[in-house]
Amino acid sequence: MKICIPVAEERGMDSRVSEHFGKTPLFAFYDDETSELEIVRIDGRHSGGRLTPAELVVNSDADLIICTNMGSKAINLLRSHGIDVLMGAGGTVAETLNLLKMGELNGAPNPCSGQH
Repeated sequence: MKICIPVAEERGMDSRVSEHFGKTPLFAFYDDETSELEIVRIDGRHSGGRLTPAELVVNSDADLIICTNMGSKAINLLRSHGIDVLMGAGGTVAETLNLLKMGELNGAPNPCSGQH
């Protein structure tokens, strides 16, 4: 399974999770079968690109995205393309993956309202 986590910096597994999905500068892609991590700089709409971060994830081969917060449009777009969405990410990539492993992340039934 390929997991996408929005991150604020490029420090491998020690990269801090970005708290604002729509304005994240980077995505960390983790392959749980090979334990490989790739951090990709994104050029989303908020930073002058043409696609939204959600559209960029749809165009990747991610199966799951784990984030802190996400709006309902992004959640609906991702889910409509078969990408699962989990909330509750925090700390670093390593800490977030540990939360996933321990079953401590939540689905996204109530998307954030954009007031953050």
